[in-house]
Amino acid sequence: MKAPVLLILSAVLASCAIDDGIPNFERMSVEELAAYNEGRNLSQMIVCQEATTTTSRVRRKRCATVEALYGTAITAQQLNILNSAAGLSEN
Repeated sequence: MKAPVLLILSAVLASCAIDDGIPNFERMSVEELAAYNEGRNLSQMIVCQEATTTTSRVRRKRCATVEALYGTAITAQQLNILNSAAGLSEN
């Protein structure tokens, strides 16, 4: 009686551990990130930053593409959004 229950429980637990195929960049070492980035163009390379917050002593690592981390600020600067008030012209 215990064997079938244990077998079913093992099958259910094994089905919970699904690999979605997306690498976990936060857990990669510097060497693994370098190997992953090899051959990619600059905007699609993965870079990681240590998140600095004052609310927690736990060090958090944030990883994303260069375009995701820096692209929005560059785009805003190119569009001159940050230098003008919304709805106002310089006339």
